Amino acid sequence: MRQYIRQLILPTIFLSLLVCCKTLDKKLEISILKSNSKKLTYSINGDTFSNSWTISPELKPDRLNVECINEQNPVSFFSDIDSISFNVKLNDTIRFIVLLNSKDSALTEIIGVPKNTNFSAEYIREHKGKFAVEIPEVHELANILTAISKIGQLDSNMVDMTTPYHKEVLKYFSPYSNHPIIDTINRYISGILDNQSYWYYYALKMNACGYVFDNDGHIVNKGIIRKMGFDGNNDPLVENKKLMEDFARKSNFREFYKNHQSYYDSLIILYKQLNPIDKMQKWLEKKFEFKYGNYTVLFSPLVGGAHSTERFKDNDFEQTFMFVCRAENAPEYNQNVNEMLESRVVFTEIDHNFVNPLSDKKIDIINKVFADRNKWTKESKATSAYESAYSVFNEYMTWGLFSLYCLDNFPSNDARQSIQKMEKQMTNSRNFIKFKEFNQQLIKIYKDNPNIKMNDIYDKVLKWCMDEK
Repeated sequence: MRQYIRQLILPTIFLSLLVCCKTLDKKLEISILKSNSKKLTYSINGDTFSNSWTISPELKPDRLNVECINEQNPVSFFSDIDSISFNVKLNDTIRFIVLLNSKDSALTEIIGVPKNTNFSAEYIREHKGKFAVEIPEVHELANILTAISKIGQLDSNMVDMTTPYHKEVLKYFSPYSNHPIIDTINRYISGILDNQSYWYYYALKMNACGYVFDNDGHIVNKGIIRKMGFDGNNDPLVENKKLMEDFARKSNFREFYKNHQSYYDSLIILYKQLNPIDKMQKWLEKKFEFKYGNYTVLFSPLVGGAHSTERFKDNDFEQTFMFVCRAENAPEYNQNVNEMLESRVVFTEIDHNFVNPLSDKKIDIINKVFADRNKWTKESKATSAYESAYSVFNEYMTWGLFSLYCLDNFPSNDARQSIQKMEKQMTNSRNFIKFKEFNQQLIKIYKDNPNIKMNDIYDKVLKWCMDEK
């Protein structure tokens, strides 16, 4: 009898272990996406972001937060040779491997997070068809923290060091440069024109615009747009709000900000004079034949040349936020040239909302024509962020369109002067080495037929690019 029981138990244990191991193996399975290109396209709930994901094996994991606006949210990644898709629910954590060039593996994680953007009917009524220019308080605090950091005192692209305001900031806030929040910023912003440092800088200043000080001096999220920075980068304020509050309290930052309100107001007035966003928007809407909801410009007197744009959509309303530098009049130029020199900055941010969707429809030809990146850019820190054919072409196109805008809205002599300066900047300073030839061809196409459809402009200029040696 005992022998029988032993014989019965042993096969049962073996079977149980086998089932357990198979279940464990199933749990340990992880999907693999193969790619020969470092840039991926991804889509969330039908919205496509072409060549917007950089494979980063050094990040463990590289994380995409997905807004769960539905119970099931389709998410797909597309490489040059493969694709992968998931349905993501709130609080899901889905992991997969991106295998780059059959050797480098990047652990990638998708997180289902609560809805990020909440545009109420009242908010839409207040903002639809309008544009605003602001210097937000918490955003200014973030820029002051950057300005007194070690790299912030060296990197003139990150921080504008040419103004009396900058000197005043250093004099007032430098005694607090040993505060723990500055140690944090020094740890993450660690190199001049360093890509990883800039990702943190963008995350800090962009996300800061979603926060305000409450009556007790606490930094709180407004809840309209929970996270305003780029996807894939964490919001530094989530972890550092207490330190930032403490710095603001000990340095009496809020009094400093209040005392400079008249200066900020004067900068906003000048910005609106030199950047007639409504005029730019009407021109772009006419040329691209669709409308866009709202633009808000956010800047600090401390921002140098590091600009960025993010757009948000909810309740059938879209809003674009542009994080840029201040405007200024150059005394050596007349009013028209000053307007063009200044408005180029915001125009080339606004028109991404028009250029990118059309480029998405022509992604295959763009990838083919601009596959040889060295033909169109000179490798440098200025071009390192434009790793894909798509991003290089869009930079050419957004700047080129500004030339057409200038020709339509300013006297020819003034427009020519501005265009020449822009071509020199793009070619020699920004290292988009064939921009002058590209731009002159774009101008020729437009002058031959000022009523040409934007889709036809794309086709003609892309054909020229393909034939260009």
